[in-house]
Amino acid sequence: MDLNQQDEITRLRNLVELYERISRLSERELLESEKTREAHENTAGMARLELIKMNEQLKAIRKIGPDLKTKVISLLHDHESGLIEFRARIVELAENNPFFYSDFFRIISHLEIQEIEARELWEEIYNHGESMSASLQRSVNFVVSMLDYIFSKNRIIENPKIVELYSFEEIILNTVIDETSGIYNRRYFNIILNKEINRSSRYQRDFCLLIFDVDNFKIVNDTYGHGFGDDILRLIAGTMLYSFRQEDICCRIGGEEFAVILPETLRESALVAANRFRSYLLEAAMSQYGLTVTVSGGICKFGEDGKDTNELFKNADNALYKAKKSGKDKFFVYTTDL
Repeated sequence: MDLNQQDEITRLRNLVELYERISRLSERELLESEKTREAHENTAGMARLELIKMNEQLKAIRKIGPDLKTKVISLLHDHESGLIEFRARIVELAENNPFFYSDFFRIISHLEIQEIEARELWEEIYNHGESMSASLQRSVNFVVSMLDYIFSKNRIIENPKIVELYSFEEIILNTVIDETSGIYNRRYFNIILNKEINRSSRYQRDFCLLIFDVDNFKIVNDTYGHGFGDDILRLIAGTMLYSFRQEDICCRIGGEEFAVILPETLRESALVAANRFRSYLLEAAMSQYGLTVTVSGGICKFGEDGKDTNELFKNADNALYKAKKSGKDKFFVYTTDL
């Protein structure tokens, strides 16, 4: 075999080895991508079950005619009429509606009940109200009768939502969305963090928690006013959504304090993502307001830096405090010597 043939064989072997390395790398990237997708589905999907359920209830209520909703709510707000008058008006409303009683309970308490069961429940609550009126020697209204019936007679109905219908959608949004910034609030953060801890414990997965706040935010409020301060909070929230991945959960957890839950993420990657956000925020604030806006934060990893909500939050907060003491405008990864 001459020298040229040996060189050619060597070159081909090198190409094969390179191809194999690239293939292994691609396979690893695909696996990591699949893990990230699963993390997104498990973390965000599970936490949204509550919202999905409530929105389905809201859709069902919207299908009911607005005229019926208005009349039923008006009846409930009439505290002068007794049970007998209330019953007469209900019977009148039910006359041409074969599904009136199921609609009635859907409107007043967001309960999904079949029509036959709803009729039976109506009669039981009405009879209970008559008994209450006789015992108290005064007429009670239907809402009082229903509440007393639920809590003293029929415990299969828990947490009745007797609320003003037209505020229901607002209540759903306020449950998880921060009004000022438009991103998730502290309540949703707590739900997600617990779910991610449970998921990562069960499947032996990694995730990181990032907590940060705005440097010198009081000066911004005092100098430019609280309205401008709210604009800065909205800018930060928008930059978070732009900077972090779709599967990362961005939340405002109070005042000028924010948090990000990063599924399937190691400390090094979390720090890269945090610094990318910090850089984008500096550019966005300078471009939009001609103002330097900086943030300081701390990062900790589930498992090594904490195994429950309190420990994770405490250690991320310790790293944040260290970043503040070190001059601000930076992110620190938690270490035991902090």
